[in-house]
Amino acid sequence: MPIMDIYLDHAATTQLDPEVLASMMPYMANLCGNPSSVHRYGCHAKAAIEKARKKIAGLFDVAPSEILFTSGGTEGNNMLLRGIIDAMHIMHVLTSPLEHLAVRMPLEALAKQGKIKLSYVRVNQTGDFMLDEVEQWLKGHPHALVSFMQVNHEIGNITDIVAMGQLCRKYGAFLHSDTIQGIYCCIADFLSCHLALVSAHKIHGPKGIGFVYVDAKVSVAPLITGGSQELNMRGGTENVAHIVGMAKALEIAFRDRGKVVAHLLAIKQHMIALLKTHMPNITFNGHSESLTQSSPNLLNISSPDWKEHNMLIYNLDIHGIAASTGSACTSGSALGSPVIAALQKETNHAIRFSFSKYTTCAEVEETVALLVQLVS
Repeated sequence: MPIMDIYLDHAATTQLDPEVLASMMPYMANLCGNPSSVHRYGCHAKAAIEKARKKIAGLFDVAPSEILFTSGGTEGNNMLLRGIIDAMHIMHVLTSPLEHLAVRMPLEALAKQGKIKLSYVRVNQTGDFMLDEVEQWLKGHPHALVSFMQVNHEIGNITDIVAMGQLCRKYGAFLHSDTIQGIYCCIADFLSCHLALVSAHKIHGPKGIGFVYVDAKVSVAPLITGGSQELNMRGGTENVAHIVGMAKALEIAFRDRGKVVAHLLAIKQHMIALLKTHMPNITFNGHSESLTQSSPNLLNISSPDWKEHNMLIYNLDIHGIAASTGSACTSGSALGSPVIAALQKETNHAIRFSFSKYTTCAEVEETVALLVQLVS
């Protein structure tokens, strides 16, 4: 069997868009100034950063001062969670067992240190939870923090962040949302949060750069100190080329959103149909089978027939198809996916296929054909 070259792990990271690379190149070559320097080279670099900040703020309809650049999602979540808990003297936090480890681990560490009391909402086997339960909790915990991701990174479930934001404001609570996976399905929900974030490499931008949104009405303590950069909120020399690249990637994402979403939905629908026809024993985890309740770029499946689950992923890779068992941050774990485990399924193991604007119907056809051969 010939070795293919098929990449279906775009939820982990995406390839760099050529337009993005072109925007970055001048700042990776000749425009080398430090943005904190007062000479013309530094001023040029600083101007590029502020132009990018203004562009991003305009896309999300927020103030430029509410956008702070970070190294990406993990730093962003730590900065927002630790920062608001410290600055706003928050004692109670409600979250979900389905959150990314970049949310769960800092919250669990703070709870272990006795700085907060951490509660988890109950989820059912499809990853749903009841807003009524969240409201009941909020009634008994004023001035609390609620943290729910906008789009789940493994099963694709979409949380009603608008309704969640309304509840939080009703009871004087604050809403943090890991919005990293939601750029193609619920952009407008961003404004329902007090705290949100984006990581560029999920949308065909460079790795190692992201931004956080901090509502002007909310205070957040700095996570990284040592300089006055980013409005005194994040010390360290800014990554000018990557900031420029992220702004360009977001510009493209907003510009082409309708076309890209239609393409992603077509790819997803095609793969679902193929899997149902050729692999009737598989289960679609969460709402990943849905074209309306889950992200258009993600499909998560499992089967009781997969006895050698990890070998299945390895064999796909050997034949040139890249997929994943879940979040890249938990890859290689013998315990399987913590998200699938929280759904209380028969198995904690699953395969996540995730698509991009570059994915083709032929690629998913070849993937399903190989998968059928590997499990037969």
